[in-house]
This record gives sequence, structure tokens and C-alpha cells, in this order.
Amino acid sequence: MEAVAIWSGWFAAAAIVLAALVPVVQRVRAGKRAAPGSAPIRLHVVVGLTTAALAFLHTITVLPALGTPAAIGAGVFALLSAGAAFFLLVAHAGLGLQLRDPKLKDRARKRRMHTTTAVLIAATVTVHVVMLLRAG
Repeated sequence: MEAVAIWSGWFAAAAIVLAALVPVVQRVRAGKRAAPGSAPIRLHVVVGLTTAALAFLHTITVLPALGTPAAIGAGVFALLSAGAAFFLLVAHAGLGLQLRDPKLKDRARKRRMHTTTAVLIAATVTVHVVMLLRAG
């Protein structure tokens, strides 16, 4: 069961990177942001929702392994950063789904919040992984 927890975490991390790359590649290619209903944004939404599902799967699969020496050895920061990353991922998805509305009021502020949560997700996931790798 521990292997499932580990691999589900790496799949979730890879999905985070893939989801982040979609709008970045769009911005580099076109030189501007994609429209809310465009193909790149639809792809970003699908990959993002898949990422959220993988994060949830990882959370569920890791629960039985929380008492293992590896999990305990990683310390409280590994668990706290994981919880923060999951919370941020849910908030990020909510903001992203709001951004799909072409008539959204205060789009610039929501977009900044969406970007901020993305950066914070990357940071908290990095802390989580580093703490687990240090524990061995």
C-alpha cells in the first residue's frame, strides 16, 4: 500500500506541472492569455480537475501509511505542507472555475489570486516532497 501512496503522489505532482504548462505554453506561443472558453483553457481545466482528483486519490491512499516509520520520520512539516497544498489546490480549482465565466466581475483580481495559489501550491508541494525525501 505504501508504494501506491508514493506513486499516486508522483502522478499528482506530474499533473500539477502539466496543468501549469498549458497556460504558460499558450502565453509563450501567442504572446497573450487565452480566452476563457478557448481550447487551451478547456485543456487546462480538464488537466487541472484531473490533478485535483489525483491529489484526492493520493490523500486517500496515503492515510493507511501515516503510521509508518517513513511518514513519522518525515515530521510534522511534511504533513502540514501536504494539507496546505491540498487546501490550496481546492481553492485554486474554485478560482479557476470562476475564471471560466466570460462575464466575471473583477477578473484581474481573480486571475492574480489564481496565479498566487498556483505558486503557493508549487511551494507547499516542494516542501512536502523535500521533507519526505530527507526522511528517506
